[in-house]
Amino acid sequence: MTEETPITTAQRLQPQLVDHFMHLIGTQQLSHAYLFNGMDGTGRQDLAQTIALRLFCQNVTPAGLPCGQCAECRRIIAGDHPDVIRVVPDGQRIKVDQVRYLKAEFSKSAVEGNQKIFIVDQIERMTTGAANSLLKFIEEPVGNTVALLLTANKNLILPTILSRTQIVDLLPVAPKELAAALAEVGVAPSQQNLLATLTESVTAAQELMVDDWLTTAQKSIEHWFTACCQGDERAFVRVQTELVPLATNRDRQGIVLDMLVQIWHDALRQQTGAVDAQTLAYPQVAQTSQQIAQRLGVDRLVAVVTLTLATRGQLAGNLNFQAILEALTLQILAQIPRR
Repeated sequence: MTEETPITTAQRLQPQLVDHFMHLIGTQQLSHAYLFNGMDGTGRQDLAQTIALRLFCQNVTPAGLPCGQCAECRRIIAGDHPDVIRVVPDGQRIKVDQVRYLKAEFSKSAVEGNQKIFIVDQIERMTTGAANSLLKFIEEPVGNTVALLLTANKNLILPTILSRTQIVDLLPVAPKELAAALAEVGVAPSQQNLLATLTESVTAAQELMVDDWLTTAQKSIEHWFTACCQGDERAFVRVQTELVPLATNRDRQGIVLDMLVQIWHDALRQQTGAVDAQTLAYPQVAQTSQQIAQRLGVDRLVAVVTLTLATRGQLAGNLNFQAILEALTLQILAQIPRR
């Protein structure tokens, strides 16, 4: 099987956006700052790289696509082009020295021609100060430059950046296509729906399966959820004994919080009517989530879902992970009527 290039991957995942941006470049209508919003697996990096290739390609195809074979294209694909500046997080954050490098590059003209492009992935991992430093460039670009800012969650981006970029929402991976791909790599049916809410990348899904991490996490969250639904204060103890040990790094902390959102979202879905348990993220506790949905009613259940959704913002604000979960548990228990 022929290995996919960034161009073919972008065409497969985001065909309409590829056509749109190739047209903008061909008609010289490309703006200077875009924010690409799409989960892992939607091809945001491939789309950004295809745009960079098209800007520098020496042998554009009759279809208006970069050839992928000329000297300029090969340099970009290899990461060796001085006028294509790419930054990805170093660890959990885009660090200060990376921001300094970006700011220095923003002030320079193109090295080899009159075109320069910046691709900054996972921009949500910039500190507030670092993100603010981008604003000057976005507001006052130097020369013929383009900035492509990439994120998996635009809700974590500063409003000032959102208001100064053109936001492009990438098409999600079709659920059936993702489920089939997950089944192909051996993911159990009982975990496919949950994984589909956490990522649109089969590779990322497989990483969550290593050493049975997802299975352990799923069971631990089900135990915590059941205790919460019973108004059992031992749910608070389960935070320290079962949930916190799952979160070995910042990424896993975010995933655990997303998993908590999904288990309460299952209950919300069941509140509105009969739902096939096999379509839930947590089919093993479908009966429990149905019962709590009936007990809480719409208003209280929406309040609980809102509380769980707020935890992501708290984590982004550098609050302690265990403290976030403990506070959430107490707030949820306060919503559960005593029997």
